Amino acid sequence: MPILVNGEIVPPEVLREEERCLGQLAEWQEVPAGLEKTLRLRQAAECSVVDRVLLRQEADKDTRPIDPAVVAAHVQQVSAAQSCRAIFDTGPLHRQIEAHLRLERTMGDLIGALPLPTEAEIARVYNAQRASFQRPDIVHAAHIVKHVDETHPEADARAGIEAALAELEGGEPFAAVADRYSDCPGNGGDLGSFERGVMVQEFDNVVFGMRPGERSPIFRTPFGLHIAEVRSRTTPGIADLREVRDTIRQFLLAIREQEAARRAAERLRAQAQIRRISAREAERLAAARRAG
Repeated sequence: MPILVNGEIVPPEVLREEERCLGQLAEWQEVPAGLEKTLRLRQAAECSVVDRVLLRQEADKDTRPIDPAVVAAHVQQVSAAQSCRAIFDTGPLHRQIEAHLRLERTMGDLIGALPLPTEAEIARVYNAQRASFQRPDIVHAAHIVKHVDETHPEADARAGIEAALAELEGGEPFAAVADRYSDCPGNGGDLGSFERGVMVQEFDNVVFGMRPGERSPIFRTPFGLHIAEVRSRTTPGIADLREVRDTIRQFLLAIREQEAARRAAERLRAQAQIRRISAREAERLAAARRAG
């Protein structure tokens, strides 16, 4: 059934699509199927769509321009990310980004300035949930790789990696050898810091068995032949407060933002005219608008 929001018709297909999207979220996947879930999901979808319409209507009242330079910068970022697909006409993208920025500004106005979490609040969360702040096993490593595939024969890769190992054993710096020999040159072979599961299993098996400062022998992964060096290691365990302070701060701030957004939506709803209408009334209203 369509919904009329301040005179604007929300068609049932929009509500059904929102219901479908919400139903795919993990929080709804965990709810047992049945009539209760269907009714709750439908209500949640209606609330979500109505709130979105009310926010957009509120944004439409704001005649302040959006800074063209900010819009242009966002358009450039999206265009750069779509490098594989050329965007010849950025007009629609420009309008979409401008509308999004307008919505963000309106929501910011409705929410207002929020107080930042205090150190005492952050400490209380940490102390109450200390066991859940687990520090993963992390290594900072670098590598030299010689690929083995249809364009890189095994013999060539073996010769290259053994030449690299000979220079390392002769005292040459790892970074310099990596840039000379590796099939992934640059940055001295530095892979940065990562936890288990980021790299392929064969690579993890080697580097997570090493100590800081150690260099591996030649080993194989699905990508080819490697030599790895571990720069540093962070052992697993419960993280210190200083390690998770920013995470807790962002978590608390997100909760405040969600609560403020909920109150803002309630205020908009209280001032709005919202009602369900029949399909026939929706057709009549749409026809009257087209005629007028």
